[in-house]
Amino acid sequence: MENQKILFIEHDRIRTYQAGVLSEGSSREFKELPSGAIVPLSLLNTHTIKLSDRLSDDELRIQVEIRMFEEGNLNSDEEYTIDFIRHRIAADESILVEVFALSHTKANEYFADSLSKCGAIDQITPGFMIYHSLYPVLSAKNDLFIYWGDEEAYAAIYQEGRYIAHRSIETLASIAVETGLDLPKLKSFLHSKGLIEENYSPEELNKYILLQERIAKNIERIVHTINHKRGLFGLSGVDNCYLDFEGESIPGLESIFNAYGVNDIQVSALKREECSPADLHDVLCSDYFLTPKEKTLNLSPYPRKAPWYNRESGKFLGLIGGALLIVLLSSLYIGWMISSEETRQNELTARLETLKKETSQLSATLKQNNARLHEQQTKSKAIQEEIALYHTAEETAALIHDMHAARQQFLLDTTSELGHYRLGAMLMEQNGSKEMSLLVVSDYRKRDDIAKLMSGLYARGYQNVETHEIRLDNNNTTYNSLVKVTR
Repeated sequence: MENQKILFIEHDRIRTYQAGVLSEGSSREFKELPSGAIVPLSLLNTHTIKLSDRLSDDELRIQVEIRMFEEGNLNSDEEYTIDFIRHRIAADESILVEVFALSHTKANEYFADSLSKCGAIDQITPGFMIYHSLYPVLSAKNDLFIYWGDEEAYAAIYQEGRYIAHRSIETLASIAVETGLDLPKLKSFLHSKGLIEENYSPEELNKYILLQERIAKNIERIVHTINHKRGLFGLSGVDNCYLDFEGESIPGLESIFNAYGVNDIQVSALKREECSPADLHDVLCSDYFLTPKEKTLNLSPYPRKAPWYNRESGKFLGLIGGALLIVLLSSLYIGWMISSEETRQNELTARLETLKKETSQLSATLKQNNARLHEQQTKSKAIQEEIALYHTAEETAALIHDMHAARQQFLLDTTSELGHYRLGAMLMEQNGSKEMSLLVVSDYRKRDDIAKLMSGLYARGYQNVETHEIRLDNNNTTYNSLVKVTR
């Protein structure tokens, strides 16, 4: 942090700050260095509201902005930067939110000259926040800081190193007008004689009385704020009072505090050995902007622009450039592909012509061979048809032979069984090789032999043997029986 350099902006003046030294900067530094500025309390709209501590950060911010426009006397036609400090309240589930709003119109007027040089202000904060950076050096107690400047003056209350409240007081310029003293004389009186009556000559006594009245009036305001915060924050009292007053204290100031009930307060001056008294407050402000902070009050409506490649416009241009590059590369690649394809096509055309010449004789030979093949196929087909006729005739002859043999066997089986039982047949009619009809004649006394005949045929493997008609003839002495046999 000691080697880090920043810009400190004070109204229309810009200086660089590094290692406790303020100096004039260059135009390049104005554009590149991080910057911080103090905004006068007179430019701010402030309001304090009480909200539930169960709100999320987003809900809290929304509620704060709504309440600020409703209750904080903001002009709906103007733009504001709104930020806030949240305070936990002792023994309460609520939070106290101290809200600050900076009008963009007022900010533009106040920082116009500085913005024309640097273009951006990274952080804008009221002066009472700067004393946070002193706590690595100071012990964190209940402390009161009083800044008395020519054009700005305020008191800030810190509880155990944490800011809890502030109060505007009269500036030195205002007190000078009220007391009839010029500004250098007023500062001289306060530095050297303070608020101790014995330090003033009889001719100066009237000035002392006026000066004491004005200082006492301002201390009364501060004590009123201290008493108001006791109940809210459990503030037990004030241990130290630090004067931010060009490195000097005000003798007799403790007696004013005692008069308003603030006893045993230790008043001392803030000092920096390496800087001039006139620059003390500016150095303290610059130290604050150098101090790392997790979350700080920032009212700047002038954020630093990100590098062009990180902005939306830069990303868009990068996208367009990338797309154009892709189109260009694609065009080149397509052109190369077309050229390569044309070359390949020409090579293939030349090769095709060569192949056409080489295959012309083969084509003629193939045509002749195809004709011969067709002729041979025709002859082969005729021979195959003739062979098929031979096969069919051969199969038919075999079938006829088999049928004739079957009919012969059928007839032999039947006559053998007739002879076995000495039966006669008036009719033997074959229907192919599968069926035969017999008109069997038997003596009346041997009628049982017809049944034996049928059994014998069954025994020879015939499937069905049945009588269809039985008739008694010749004076009832012979049977005529029609028997059907099926293989």
